[in-house]
Amino acid sequence: MQHQSIRIACAVAALAIGTCFLGHAEASSAGAPAGQGETSWNSPSLTMETATGPNGAVTTRAALLANEKWGIGDAKRIERVTDGVVAMRGWGIASSFAIEAPDGWIIIDTGDHTPAAMEKRAMLEETLGRKVKVAAILLTHWHYGNGIGAWLGISVLSGTYQARAAAQFGVFHPPSGPDAFPNTLGFTPEKLTAESSYQAPTRLFENGRVIDVAIAGEPVQVAPLRTDTGDSVGFYFPRKRMLVTNCMPYGAVFNIYTLRGGSYRNPAVFIQDARWVESKNAEILLDIHGPTLKGEDVVRNAVERGVDQVQLIHDQTLRLIAHGLDGRQASEQVYMPGNLRGDWENYGQVESHVRQVYNGTIGWFGGDVYDINPLSRNEEAARTVQMMGGPVAVQKAAASANEEGGLANWRWTLRLTSLLLELDPADTEARKLRALAARQLGQRTSAANVRGWYLTEALQIEGGMQFKGQPLTVDAIRRFLGSPTAQALAAASTDENLQFVRYLVDPRKAEGQRLAFTLVVEGDSRIRRLELRNGVLVISDVDAAAPTHFSLTRHQLAAFVLGTRSPSVADALSQLDRVLDRSHLMPPGAVESVLKGMKATGDFEH
Repeated sequence: MQHQSIRIACAVAALAIGTCFLGHAEASSAGAPAGQGETSWNSPSLTMETATGPNGAVTTRAALLANEKWGIGDAKRIERVTDGVVAMRGWGIASSFAIEAPDGWIIIDTGDHTPAAMEKRAMLEETLGRKVKVAAILLTHWHYGNGIGAWLGISVLSGTYQARAAAQFGVFHPPSGPDAFPNTLGFTPEKLTAESSYQAPTRLFENGRVIDVAIAGEPVQVAPLRTDTGDSVGFYFPRKRMLVTNCMPYGAVFNIYTLRGGSYRNPAVFIQDARWVESKNAEILLDIHGPTLKGEDVVRNAVERGVDQVQLIHDQTLRLIAHGLDGRQASEQVYMPGNLRGDWENYGQVESHVRQVYNGTIGWFGGDVYDINPLSRNEEAARTVQMMGGPVAVQKAAASANEEGGLANWRWTLRLTSLLLELDPADTEARKLRALAARQLGQRTSAANVRGWYLTEALQIEGGMQFKGQPLTVDAIRRFLGSPTAQALAAASTDENLQFVRYLVDPRKAEGQRLAFTLVVEGDSRIRRLELRNGVLVISDVDAAAPTHFSLTRHQLAAFVLGTRSPSVADALSQLDRVLDRSHLMPPGAVESVLKGMKATGDFEH
């Protein structure tokens, strides 16, 4: 018994030593306080060395290589790949492809918007010296099918997603000068405003299956290739030994997490689908986000690099979870060999991907019990600032860190000003310091997504983020793009309208209330039952109308969604209307007024 106790004691001691050792390693990697210079940990995507791009952008050497790595280049062009195959590059972040088949041309992905697609077709026909007969259009996924109209649909989150995308892609950054985007990984306002001629595909591939089909007389194998969207597919043309993919071995480390937000891009699914790509031993690979690759060895090496980057992030995150680290700690510990990271980190940032894998695997809770019931952000900021000597002292510390400079100090300035602005969003000095620090970091990251957010932060504080001379903020963009017009609602489906209403319910206003009714909408024969209960709106299909029933035109439904319907005290729709919160939307008619002004000044033509 004594020996067993000794063994248990030794085991406990060994565990304690091991834990202490791991803790020491983690502490040392976290670095020293900001005042000690650049000994602090930082992402390898951040560097003190800057370069200047042709448009005057202050950036990093890796960022200036992005266009080449993505196969975009610096000019719009038609590139011959092989007999009967061309790539159309330079119109934005993604390339399109044209393949001559027995029955005509196959076009793969058609671009960001209609004007871009028209330019591509004109340049293709000019290059070929003849008109092209388009026999089929294939989409790798929904992002680049003139699909801008598809992602401007009626959704309670559309404004948030689009505003965050505007920040990430620098949509309203100046076109030249230090704050300009240094490569084509940013978007212009036309991405949001230009005409879309999106049409839904007339034929969908069977979900989850590899199938062989003939398209325009050309044999094609189609396979699920779920990368940045769940609907993404890959195409293999056996007669040409050619693969066409989306985000597989592309010009950057795959964006497991995008800072604009979105559904979890599960690396395990990506890796599983990639095995099909590897199995083809293709001679040519065309990825819409990469350069033309030729030669079996070249293709194989590129695919291995792209897939192994993703697997390393996934596997090492799980390894560090097993060590007991939280998401932030894991992001600081993950190591990616130089040949995998290097100049490939030009879009997203590895640390962001690690934290997303952590959240997707184990959830938000990292093990610190404080996070279970933390103080409110405002109270936490107030206590912290008070403990640090008050707002003036914290401002002074932020100014000192900014003046000293360096990656750690600029990041520390952002943290300090986050506390100050939580207490007083109008703190002029804190805003000024924050803009300075954000700009310095934005100009020193190789990751386009990260640059977009840092520079957006600086520009919106200073009033330098503008559209047609009007200053913008991310919140203003969110409100504008998230507020549907009466015309858009009338054109949207009944389900889109009702789902929008579902997310407007304020449970404080709805507490204790219960009501139910049915409705039908012009042009839609389905009868919907709406039931307000327990602070939620439950929507279902039913076979027959209830005693309380409404027959609405599409414009009447739109008016209800916007809150412009004439109220009636005894009306169930009016009772529901009183529990809805539209405070995050622009006032009714405001969006239409802005759009009318833009049309009158010709802004839609640019």
